[in-house]
Amino acid sequence: MYRLFCNNRCLTIVNFYDNLLTPGMSEMSVDSNAVDNLVDILRKWLIGGDDEDLVLDNVDGMAAAAAIKSLFRQAPAAGGLVKYENNIVAIERNGKPDFPKGHIEKNESPEAAALREVEEETGMKKLSILCALPSTWHCYFFDNQWVLKKTYWYLMSSSSPNDFKPQREEGITKVFMIDKDNVHAFLRDTYPSLSFVLAKDILEVLGVK
Repeated sequence: MYRLFCNNRCLTIVNFYDNLLTPGMSEMSVDSNAVDNLVDILRKWLIGGDDEDLVLDNVDGMAAAAAIKSLFRQAPAAGGLVKYENNIVAIERNGKPDFPKGHIEKNESPEAAALREVEEETGMKKLSILCALPSTWHCYFFDNQWVLKKTYWYLMSSSSPNDFKPQREEGITKVFMIDKDNVHAFLRDTYPSLSFVLAKDILEVLGVK
């Protein structure tokens, strides 16, 4: 199952997996009429209302992949949830609670990008990856084009002192800790893609049932 978030809306494509969006996947046998139909459906959803979710079932996977590729420019990113003293490190970016993340540079692995972005945006040092977490997908309109962002997430640890330095040039005004007492407020106020996809992992790390 594939879920794509656009602001507060969610597109769900049943029986579709994001590996079909990998560059280079063959699309020679795709029905062009099916692709055009899905492009129309997706375009209407993208410009729809704030609370309009969409569920697509019984669609051809390759046609869905071709439609998504034709509509969006892909911009992969990576980020991390840093476990530190039984808490999780978070940031406030442009007034919104979030986790540190950023674009993957050319020839850079998602893991390397995640470590670099977390260090740059929080000032934390001595970071290490503990495990991979589920990826999130969201899209936005920029420079007259729809952009599709897959964010690779990793659970990390750090042995550095609690000396945070928010990267203000990236709109980050605060680095703070999530704990058992404020985690539900964070999940309520952050982006739907994070609260929906990563809530289970966040609560598990914090020991919240």
